[in-house]
Amino acid sequence: MNAGPTIRTTLGSTGIPVSSLIPAAWSFAGRKGPFGGRIPPDEIERAFHELGLNTFFVTPKMKDTAEGVRRLVRAGHREDMVIVSASGIPLAGRVRAYWSRCTRELELDMIDIYLMGWVQYPFYLRPSVWGAMQELKDSGKVRALGFSIHNRRLAARLSNELEPPPDVLMLRYNAAHRGAESEIFKRLPEPKPGVIAYTATRWGDLLKPRPNLGFERGMSAPECYRFVLQHDAVDAALCGARTYSELEEDVEGVLEGPLQEERYEEVLRFGDTVHRKPTRRGSRYAFR
Repeated sequence: MNAGPTIRTTLGSTGIPVSSLIPAAWSFAGRKGPFGGRIPPDEIERAFHELGLNTFFVTPKMKDTAEGVRRLVRAGHREDMVIVSASGIPLAGRVRAYWSRCTRELELDMIDIYLMGWVQYPFYLRPSVWGAMQELKDSGKVRALGFSIHNRRLAARLSNELEPPPDVLMLRYNAAHRGAESEIFKRLPEPKPGVIAYTATRWGDLLKPRPNLGFERGMSAPECYRFVLQHDAVDAALCGARTYSELEEDVEGVLEGPLQEERYEEVLRFGDTVHRKPTRRGSRYAFR
């Protein structure tokens, strides 16, 4: 367990200082799922100045977050920010084209963490694609490379077989989905890549009580993030808070540090119960 997470941490062996909560306005609940948070641009600015959040997952389609990022860049804060983005099409040309579009529309000259998004098969990161990503890094257009993924076995395989190895992994991990602990975290190469977790609330399912199953209360969103960040392997978690007040609540919760042992054990039992029940995807909570 971590001694206690803070809002600023270092992303694996990359040396990049990130916030342990990363605001994101994207859903992993499938094509019909909603976007996560749609926090207005001025509140993205507030999150940077008042909450200490320096890291943002953003694509040009995330209009509000993108505008908030542009405002911070224009105000001279670029060197204090970490921008994470992901290309969704595993073609070398599209990797380069998306980088160009993203930097142009966000008014950047470099992306800090560039991912291949939603990797489902090994060919997504075949030599031509991974090579194109490496070219961007070698030319100083990207600081760290990696991929987001749902398939745990494939994540472990790629993290150990790619040459050069990935700098960052973004993967699912929460109290109901803990398979990454044995299938990925124990198999990470050295030096350790940075790990960003998503779906901390399991599409909102972990926020719902199960009184008929012996759980009069579910987890709060801050507890979900505290649980995820409590694992030594995890550096940061995507956060889909829908409002500034929710984001503030999540940050305050994370600053409390790891869950107390009794609550942690209860959360494990609760997570197992939620995992056994069918999931209704498309929750309005998305990342949160």
